[in-house]
Amino acid sequence: MPVAVFLALVFGCVGAVLMGIGLSRRHVSRDWLCAKGRIIASDRGLSTPSRYPRFEWRDEHGNRHMHESSMSSWRHYRKGDLVAVRYDPAFPKRAVIDTPVQRGASFFWLGGLLCGIAGLFLSVELLLN
Repeated sequence: MPVAVFLALVFGCVGAVLMGIGLSRRHVSRDWLCAKGRIIASDRGLSTPSRYPRFEWRDEHGNRHMHESSMSSWRHYRKGDLVAVRYDPAFPKRAVIDTPVQRGASFFWLGGLLCGIAGLFLSVELLLN
């Protein structure tokens, strides 16, 4: 198997998986409600940055909820930082900090880029043969 075809398969498969993750996260959180929240704690201490921030918010009925992000974040939040939150009104414990990474948009676009690179590898292989 030519190297270009192998690389196209690798990049294409990884890209497709990332696009699928992004689409599923976006689809799930699309109809969720928005709320204002704040960072309440950190894995590394109360005032040091955390990659998995714990946050709280109030739902449309005024009930307070707390959640720890299941995805790491490139931004290091500190205790007290204000954040936008998206949550499932049917099950408010399902929530994300409203960022492109948490909503899945970053996964989708990175997957699309990798699929495009896969297409370039295939095009080069076809042109050379």
